[in-house]
Amino acid sequence: MTRRVAVLSADPAGPSVRHRWVSLAPRLEEEGLALELVLLPKGGRGRVDAFGRAARADLVVLQRRLLRTADFDLLRGAVRRLVYDFDDAMPYRDPFRGPQESTARANRFLRTCSSADAVVAGSEELAALARGCAPRALFVAPTPVDPGKYGPRPGPRRTGAPVRFGWIGSRSTLPYLSAIAGPLSRACAALPGARLLVVAEGDASLPGVPLDFEPWSQEGEAESLRRMDVGLMPLTDDPWSRGKCAFKILQYGATGIPSVASPVGANVAAVEDQRTGILAKDDGAWEAALRKLAGDPDLRARMGEAARRAVEERWSPAVLGPPLARFLAHVAESRP
Repeated sequence: MTRRVAVLSADPAGPSVRHRWVSLAPRLEEEGLALELVLLPKGGRGRVDAFGRAARADLVVLQRRLLRTADFDLLRGAVRRLVYDFDDAMPYRDPFRGPQESTARANRFLRTCSSADAVVAGSEELAALARGCAPRALFVAPTPVDPGKYGPRPGPRRTGAPVRFGWIGSRSTLPYLSAIAGPLSRACAALPGARLLVVAEGDASLPGVPLDFEPWSQEGEAESLRRMDVGLMPLTDDPWSRGKCAFKILQYGATGIPSVASPVGANVAAVEDQRTGILAKDDGAWEAALRKLAGDPDLRARMGEAARRAVEERWSPAVLGPPLARFLAHVAESRP
């Protein structure tokens, strides 16, 4: 018997849906679950129609959105089984967009997690937020990365070749790069020819850092990653950032390159320090890590190989898909 799973999202083509759900569709099908994407409009009659369309499925996944009380009650009353899936610290706001604390967001998050039949969280840090809401069922599902899509990159660059640091991300996360502008500029000044490759939907400006910019595209992201030698994931230590799911690090690892990352949130689990990358807690550690990896192509190659194996063994769709599919199947079968 095939059960229908409707993923209700304001951005069905966005990265969260593509990586967390579409990439797992074959694994879900193996457990008898057929995936359907449903657009969640901003409001009005279109939103009511979307709820009705989703309600025809056996199980509905509300992806990330925190609905107003009236809309949530309407959705909850219409669907048989409701799962809330999130991969950011939804009770809080992005630190670059004003105060992080939000009573309205916190209340919506509490209502959503406590009223859903199940909650799927993208990391242990996010699961801890959900546990405070006493959910009926909770499953930790990191965002999978398919190593076959990204790499591996070509073999190590020749000794003495200028190093290319790299960062990939969205326009909203570009400000994180500013936190390491100092270490990056000093490292690049000490490393002849060193440059930073930024792959994003928006441009970046980091004083003192030799920078190349490539617009992000779904079709070109893998090739852009293969032009990097070392991947970067700086984060500030705050409630929103601690909810980040380390997806960049997994992309770097799938490509076969090591990472330098802040020891914040899921980064700590995604980077095996000194084996698949380096965790850098302050400016001095960032500069030392950048210079260490830049000066040792063989070390980069060893770390990159270890990082790719880790993605294959822990974060690939083949590993993460079946347990999530079985969890969803159980939720769909459970009694009210």
